[in-house]
Amino acid sequence: MKFSRCFLIFILASFLPPLSAENNRLQVPDSSVIRKAVAENWFERPIEVVRHNRTELRSNAIGQVFQVRLEEQRDLFSIIVAPETEIAVDLYTQDGVQHKNVSEYPADAAGAWILMRDSVTGKALKIRYYFAGDSEVYVQFSPSGRKTLADYVIEGCFACRGVPLGVPFDYFYTASFASVLSLTEKALPWNYADIHPEQYHDNLVMVNVIKKNLSRIRQIPDGCYNELGNPVYIGGKEPGKERPVADEDKKSDILSMNHSGFLKWIVDGLIKPLAGSATYVKPLLRPTVSVNVLGLAGIKSQSENLNHSLDWTRNLAAAKLSVQTKKNYLYEDSGVDVKIEPFSAEISDKGITAVAGYVKNSGYEIKYLKPILYVLGVTEPTYFYLAAVRRSVQPNDGSPEFKVFDSSAAIFPYFDKNGQFGCTVFENGEEMTLTQFSKKYPDSFVHLTRVLSSDRFSPL
Repeated sequence: MKFSRCFLIFILASFLPPLSAENNRLQVPDSSVIRKAVAENWFERPIEVVRHNRTELRSNAIGQVFQVRLEEQRDLFSIIVAPETEIAVDLYTQDGVQHKNVSEYPADAAGAWILMRDSVTGKALKIRYYFAGDSEVYVQFSPSGRKTLADYVIEGCFACRGVPLGVPFDYFYTASFASVLSLTEKALPWNYADIHPEQYHDNLVMVNVIKKNLSRIRQIPDGCYNELGNPVYIGGKEPGKERPVADEDKKSDILSMNHSGFLKWIVDGLIKPLAGSATYVKPLLRPTVSVNVLGLAGIKSQSENLNHSLDWTRNLAAAKLSVQTKKNYLYEDSGVDVKIEPFSAEISDKGITAVAGYVKNSGYEIKYLKPILYVLGVTEPTYFYLAAVRRSVQPNDGSPEFKVFDSSAAIFPYFDKNGQFGCTVFENGEEMTLTQFSKKYPDSFVHLTRVLSSDRFSPL
């Protein structure tokens, strides 16, 4: 599962001079000229000497201001070269409130550079470059003999780890970000930094329309709307059978549905403008997983559908693709499942550990959902995702624990104009953050299917 582009690159020369230009294609503020000026006093001297250095403010060749400072932790100390950023604050005085902009120098802002050294030995450990709007995305370099090892980290997971570079570690003391891009262009997955906020227009249009309609949604245990927009049941012996709706709900234009019906309502809002009607209910219940009838899951499946939300989301996504392409697709031929495996390891409390990738008919561990969606957000900017949640259930009668797909949600990744990553999650008629969604289903698996978004979105 290791990233396929993590390979050894050979450099003919033993040293590459850093590029001096402040400009780079990612428009990241560059501190290379400043680092060259302060290297002797800050980067190689013992911690006892560095402690006496006063914090400095310096400008690069195009007038961008950086702060050079020392920060100490338990086992290491860091030399930070951080760009100036302005934040709006309210200053409360006896005369009232004044609106001011205050300068700050965050260590993890785009353009920040950090040298980490061991507090006891003074040995250089890592150099980190921040370049993205999201502070959990960065590249870092560590010494390894005469070479340097490079990592590309996204939300705590390694998209690339330990790539050998044929330059000495101290090259990065003064290397510009443009130099780093040039040196690692074919070694690190810089395609994950290719972000264009305008590409998320359709996703954001859908998010806004859904938000405006949430007050109309009422949660019920079982229900959706059929191809004609009539209220029907999903479960029971007769799926698709019409169900009663209170007169008050009809007058108030209230829609009653469960989590599955809610996803159908969203996808139908894309299908109806193209096809003139919504999706039928029974095809969405078509099984997509074969179950061993002799196993625990097989026995349980005789009394309840253990894969309901997995089947529902897969069949919904396939139905949307069929309408979109004007070609009938069954789920197994549609390619709607998300199966990417962009990470080889993660940074955890236990150190660096292996990442479990995609598991067939289960999806991803929910703790990896954010980095997976970050990559999807960059590489598939015109899609949103139907998420089926697989949880462990412990019966009250003491029988063995079993797994069941019994919840679902729609997830819309996007990047804002500042390159900041975000996700809007809708579940059962409610909006939540990705963090809230992940906390709601700890230790679960989430299976994703992709659906092309559109600004031609008109839900019932």
